[in-house]
Amino acid sequence: MITSDRQLTVTRKKIQSLEESLKKIEEDVKSKPLAKASKIQTQATVKELYAEVVEYEELKTKGLDAIQLNDLSEIMLVPIKYRIAKHMTQESFAKVVDIPLRMIARYESEGYRNITGENFHKILQKLHLKSLGKLKEA
Repeated sequence: MITSDRQLTVTRKKIQSLEESLKKIEEDVKSKPLAKASKIQTQATVKELYAEVVEYEELKTKGLDAIQLNDLSEIMLVPIKYRIAKHMTQESFAKVVDIPLRMIARYESEGYRNITGENFHKILQKLHLKSLGKLKEA
């Protein structure tokens, strides 16, 4: 998941590089058996990166209305999506949820996988979310 404008820039450059590689791979597909597998893998990677770019840009432009949870596993990304949708830095988000910036940075880098239940609950409460189906502020 893209979590900052800097990562967005890096991801766009990566997409451009992969698309250039695809052009070169296309030339090899007919003559080299492994080129086809490489092409398929590169196309899948480009598709995933495009999806991340679209998600980040929608969060930035549409705000909370852009936050969608397709399955329960995505619940851990709610704080990151919320922060992006509200145009907050990690620092301003840390102040709102009253958790040290260093912890927020670590949580985000880990996709909130290693957060304690207590801290995760505290963050969600501080965000005043009334529903996790379609996120709206209370």
